[in-house]
This record gives sequence, structure tokens and C-alpha cells, in this order.
Amino acid sequence: MRIPILLSYLLLGSAGALTMMNPASTTTLHERAQDWAGAEQRGIEVRGQTLTLAAGMSSGTLTGQPIKVAAFDELVPSWNSSTGAAGSVTVEVRAQTGTAWTRWFSFGTWSSAEGRASLNGQKDGTGQILTDTLRLSTKATTYQYRVTLRGAGTSVRLLAFNTSDRAKRAAGLGQLSDKTAWGKVTDVPQRSQMLYPDGGENWCSPTSTSMILALYGVNVPVPTAARGMFDRVYEGTGNWPFNTAYAAEQGMRAFVTRLPSLAAAERYTGAGLPLAVSLGWKAGELPGAPIPSSQGHLMVLVGFDAKGNPVLNDPAAPTDAGVRRTYPRAAFEKLWLTHSGGLSYVIAPQGAALP
Repeated sequence: MRIPILLSYLLLGSAGALTMMNPASTTTLHERAQDWAGAEQRGIEVRGQTLTLAAGMSSGTLTGQPIKVAAFDELVPSWNSSTGAAGSVTVEVRAQTGTAWTRWFSFGTWSSAEGRASLNGQKDGTGQILTDTLRLSTKATTYQYRVTLRGAGTSVRLLAFNTSDRAKRAAGLGQLSDKTAWGKVTDVPQRSQMLYPDGGENWCSPTSTSMILALYGVNVPVPTAARGMFDRVYEGTGNWPFNTAYAAEQGMRAFVTRLPSLAAAERYTGAGLPLAVSLGWKAGELPGAPIPSSQGHLMVLVGFDAKGNPVLNDPAAPTDAGVRRTYPRAAFEKLWLTHSGGLSYVIAPQGAALP
């Protein structure tokens, strides 16, 4: 059965926002002046399409209106900011379960300078933060966000929120393709994470982000990208929103989403927009993989071969030349959807049209 992917402008709360919906998840982007309408602003101004600190303020907070979406039990935010040498951004979210609101859960402090960190220890009866993901104990249909800017010159030009129902992660498995994207592969520069002895084996996420940035002419070496998104509390570089925030600090429009199927991903790759995708597998489950298993691995989906099999830049390859891999479609899709619910980084130049 074909499961539709809806891409439309919907009225959410008191402001219209670009909303991408599928049966398992919803991603909402706030990036236009009208998207901030109705929000409570304390020390914040909207200049053009961007949130900035008001004159004379060293910090400020914007609290959005409650946003109603399909039932969810996980939420992953992402943001595009400019923080400079001393600024920082914090995104917080709370959810309404029944008639009660949860506490405000924080996704830590992002900065392009050293010291960026997620926030441990946030757990109660309503839910918990797992580094970059809010996981609720019961499903909710409404959430509210709060973003804090600190430091002169700090600004935010995009806030994105992906909500998902974990029970429906594999609902789009085997969705029929129209095949128009088959045989189309974008020549994303190939980079191996395994060339770096001091941590490279754990750098799949920054390596994937680095490859996509290089496609668009932003040549960030893998170790530089790893340092630029390192989460000192998580003690690693795999924080999903920190990866897209890093890409945004390099001038990109970037956010975290979840796609319901490879058929949906084809709409991106067919338009020349590669995706960083997250999956995991046990020994024997992913034929042709350069490593036998993984509890969580990022690679870049660059297109599809003539038979519809996904073509990947897999950074776990031992050399740059070995990064390009083609995996069996059914096996790959199942591992991607069941592991992460189709989680993907969308990283594109400013102004590039989304499919």
C-alpha cells in the first residue's frame, strides 16, 4: 500500500509553518517572520526572518505558541544559528499529555565555540532526555518550545521539531516507488572516518556531515568537523541536532527529520539532495557493509542504482576510495526504519527547494 507523504503549509497554533507529515512522524519548520507570530518575546526581536537579541540585551528568550500535531512519544529538535566566538543557544521543549504539561526539557547548550554540551539527568515520570531526543512515557499531541539566545550577535534563523510515534516506525516499509530517481547518483565527495587514529572510528556522523558540506563547496576536514560538533557531556560527535547546527553555522539550511520509506528519500536524492541517514545492524544483516555490525551508524544516501538499490557513501570503509557502497534495498530500508525511524539530516544550501 502506498503511504502518502504530505508537504504543505498548515496553521499550527497561531502561525503558519512549513510542515512535513507522514503516518509515523511530523516535522515542523519555523523560519519565516510569520512563524514567530504570537510567540512571547523577552529580549528578542524578529529582524527580517531571523531571531536576534534586542538592542542592549546580552540574552533573551522566545516562547512559541503550543503546537498540535499527530500523537507522538519522541521529539528531536534542530536549529540553525549563528553564535560567533562567544554566543550560545539553548532549545527547550515541553509536551502536553492529557491536560497536564511536562516539565521543560532542555537539549543543552549549543555554541560554535568550545563547551557545547547536552544536559544529563533529565528524567521523571513523564519522560526523559536521551542526549538529543525527548522520549515520553505516554503519547502527547501538543508541544511547546522555548529558545534562549546569549551573546552579542547571536541569531537563530530556523527551528525545526520532529515528532514521531515509535510504534509506527516501520509503517512505510516497502512503500512502492515511482522509480523516477532510480539510476540517479550525486557524486558526493568520498571520505573515510577510519583514516584518523585518534577517534575516527567514532566519527561517522561528522564525516557524513563533512561529505555533504564538501558537495556544496564547504571543504571542512573530518577532524575539524568532529571538533566543531563535539558534545562534551555526551563525549562524542553523534548528537544529531549538533550535527545540523554545525552545518548551519557553515551557511547551510539544515534540520533533522524522519522519513517513512526509501520511496520518500528518493524525492530528495532525485533532486540532487543527499541525506545523512542513521541505521544499525547485527552481523549478517547488511550485506557488503565494511564493518560487521553497528549499534548506530551514519552514512550518506547519495542515490539509487538502476534496480532501485540505495547507493551510500559509507564512512566506515577503510579508505576514501572504498566509501561508495550499494546495499540491498529491502535489507537497508528495514534496518533504517526499525533502528531510527528513518532519521535523516537534510543539509542544503540556503534557498534550495525541498522536494
